This record gives sequence, C-alpha cells and structure tokens, in this order.
Amino acid sequence: MSQTHVSFIFDDGFTKSCLQVAEIFEARNLSATFAVLVDHEGFMPDFPKGDFKLWNELLERGHEIHPHGWDHSDLSQIPFDEATQKIDDCLNYFTENVTGFQAASTVYHLTYNRSTPEVDAYLLERVKAIRTTGPEGEPGDGLSTADSLSSRQFGCAWQGPDHCDGHLRASLKTAASSDAKHFCYMLHGLDDEGWGPIHRDALEDILDSIQNSDQLVYTPIGEFVGQHLNAITDA
Repeated sequence: MSQTHVSFIFDDGFTKSCLQVAEIFEARNLSATFAVLVDHEGFMPDFPKGDFKLWNELLERGHEIHPHGWDHSDLSQIPFDEATQKIDDCLNYFTENVTGFQAASTVYHLTYNRSTPEVDAYLLERVKAIRTTGPEGEPGDGLSTADSLSSRQFGCAWQGPDHCDGHLRASLKTAASSDAKHFCYMLHGLDDEGWGPIHRDALEDILDSIQNSDQLVYTPIGEFVGQHLNAITDA
C-alpha cells in the first residue's frame, strides 16, 4: 500500500495559536500551513488575528501562508460579481504583501469550505488548486485519490465547534487504512481559541504518531501541490 500524504491547514490566523503551532511544527522539522484573511475586522473579535508582518515572518521561518479570502464572506451566498471582486482583491493583496507569493502556484482555501461551480471555475483560472466541499460546505472524509485530485480541488474533514482531537485521530486511522493519495484536515486554534480547536498536547501527539507511521507522511499542502499535484494534472 502506498503512503497517504497528510496536510493540516490552520484557518483564520489567530495570533496566539499560529505562533504556538509554528513552534510545535518546527520542533519536528515540519512546516505548518496557515490560511489567512486580508480583512478580519468584525470576525471573531475575541481572538486577535495576525497581520502580514507576522505572516512574512512565519514564511521566512519555513511555513506556508495561503489565501483564505479578502474577508470571511461566504462566496457561495453573495452575488457572483461581488464574490469575484473579493477573490481578485485578495489575490492582489497577497501578491503585493506576501514575499514571493504567486497566485498561479497557491491553494485558495474557501471560507466555510463552500463554493459554487462558477466560483470554482473562476478561481481555478487564477490559482493552482482550491479547498472546498462544494455548495453545501459539509465536512467530508478528507481523502483524495489521484483521480479526484485531477480536478485540482481538495476536499477536507473537520469537526466543531467543540474540540476536534478525537475526530482527527479517528480520521487519521481511516486515512492510514485507505489507498488515498492525500488526506486534508481543517483546523483553527489551539486549546480554547477559535472554532473547533485542538488541544496542544493532542496536536503534538498526533504529529509524532504521523512521523512514526509507515502509512502516513506529513506533507504541507503547498509542498504536495508542487511535488505531486503537478504530476497528477500533467499525466
């Protein structure tokens, strides 16, 4: 059985959690992936968010910074023209403010994991891949085969609003026994920060178990896109 590549994405850019997550990953010589907003005003105001100075610092430390949207609007629920303007504004801002950012090489992580076929098509003309579970935005199993990845769309699994520790462990067990090429899981904050957080000790234990696994290999989603998705889509 071939290995399944595992990617975790930490959404929304909670400052405290992102700094701690970066340290946890660095201690294991791994790179974390953060999907962040340009404008987070009014969104979950009880939890401070990072800015692009921090995102560039984390990028310099070896982590991935991906677009999560101009703001936390649900692009499946607003007029198409408004949705495309927010996409363009987001990608332009990232191009101007994130060191080395290239829209054509990135993964765009849709807010609420919701989209429409029209939004998907618009994005896939501009970015390398997208993370979405379609118009309903319902969590999936996070597993992708080579055939499904040929569409350049990553589904994902997640759990909330309570802690996701147990759900993530169970999902990884399923991934380890599958023949999927990739497993994607959406996370947010650590301990009690944000929606569906994970406890710090659980994240540390889970990463250690992946590194000790014969079936699973941790690969940041941007690295996976660069090394594996190109081969799939070019085949």
